[in-house]
Amino acid sequence: MTGVAVVAAALACTVTPAQAGEAAKPIKNGKAEFCLSKPAAKQLAKAKVTLAATGAARITGKQRQCVSLPLVEGTRDYAKLQGGVTFRDKDDRLDLTKIYNYVNKSSRTQAHASVNRAKAQPVRFLTYTIKQENAKVTQKQVKAVNVRTVLTPEGEKLFKKTFGKSPVRKGDHLFTLNAVADMPKLAPDTLGDLLDLLR
Repeated sequence: MTGVAVVAAALACTVTPAQAGEAAKPIKNGKAEFCLSKPAAKQLAKAKVTLAATGAARITGKQRQCVSLPLVEGTRDYAKLQGGVTFRDKDDRLDLTKIYNYVNKSSRTQAHASVNRAKAQPVRFLTYTIKQENAKVTQKQVKAVNVRTVLTPEGEKLFKKTFGKSPVRKGDHLFTLNAVADMPKLAPDTLGDLLDLLR
């Protein structure tokens, strides 16, 4: 839920400053999938809080629950997702919309959060670290795989405000994020350098 510049993270992690101009070309035609970690899924189930998708987002996953969101636009620094994520029990709900991922010195997922349909407010919901092993680049696609995201203090406060207490604590591994997008058209030398770095 944050972002999904995570899709663009493969470029952000591997492009040198000299290549940045080329790598900043728009990224389109992708998706990001946020899958609950096993501990988080267990804690949410214990609190009787379920995960739902809204708008263009979809619930996916057989072994564990995931939310898949289409990528609307992105560059090497950020990605914008379409649709939203909802956490809810029988009485209350926390809605996250306008979801962006940012990849920089403070990589994060930001969203607009609404508690029980109140006016939505911007929030930093997740943070993560992108490592080289999380980035996969081919001639046609750029991917971010198995990115561990953790809940922020703001995220924990939102859960408490919504449900009275937070089933997941700040710093806990909430989602594992996987993302993919079409590879931007880069100069042959740039693409070759990217592929060499990831071999």
